[in-house]
Amino acid sequence: MVKEVRGLVVRTVDIKESDRLVVIYTEEEGIVTALARSARSIKSRKLSSTMQFCYGSYVLFGEGDKLYIREASLIESFFDIRSSIEGLALAGYVAEVLTEVGTTEGDRELLRVSLNTLYAIGQGKHELDKIKAAFEIRVAAILGFMPEVMECHSCGRREGDFFLDVMAGAVECADCRRLRSARHEPMTDPHESHIVAPLSEGAKTALAYCIYSPPEKLLSFSVEGDDLRLFSRAAEKYLLNHLERGFKTLDFYNEVKR
Repeated sequence: MVKEVRGLVVRTVDIKESDRLVVIYTEEEGIVTALARSARSIKSRKLSSTMQFCYGSYVLFGEGDKLYIREASLIESFFDIRSSIEGLALAGYVAEVLTEVGTTEGDRELLRVSLNTLYAIGQGKHELDKIKAAFEIRVAAILGFMPEVMECHSCGRREGDFFLDVMAGAVECADCRRLRSARHEPMTDPHESHIVAPLSEGAKTALAYCIYSPPEKLLSFSVEGDDLRLFSRAAEKYLLNHLERGFKTLDFYNEVKR
């Protein structure tokens, strides 16, 4: 069987003297793992297109779990993400998230958002925490965990300070939270685990924008200072808790950005 796919290389493993095992998140089939023979040879046409973070077109042959790359052509290398250790660390996090959520079915929007995220990292026009948070909350929405963040779930208020109930996927204004706490009432299901992230009005607006904006406009908003800090913390907490895991690449990013 021979097939052609387009995708982003999210992981590589060097094998023997010059072979390379390549994990690709593809638009057509989700996560695909294939062996590129002699890909690490300096004479190989597959060398540049089978490196991590490369986006390319790949002709695969084989059956089941035993797939091989017959041909590979590079579309985008995202070389600029390597200009800083922080950018490279964030790109590694993007790749690890894709590897975790990838299935046998591709998601065009998920791939597009990931490619746009890598491009933004390389361009250096936005703060990395903004790029990371936009990626995290949009991925959560794509995966079906979209929170309701436009208004307080109790009173409908849209301005002021809020709290995001991560597992409930809803926001509550500070006044409603204060009144409910005084009455010792749970926000939603009393048996559900409640992980809360504080939000300023600016942070809530940023979350809402990233959820509903067109993919190509994902970073076309402004957020800074405390708003950015709260936005970043909330988006990270939201994705990690819904995926029910942490990421070593994220730990590394948070360590090197300090």
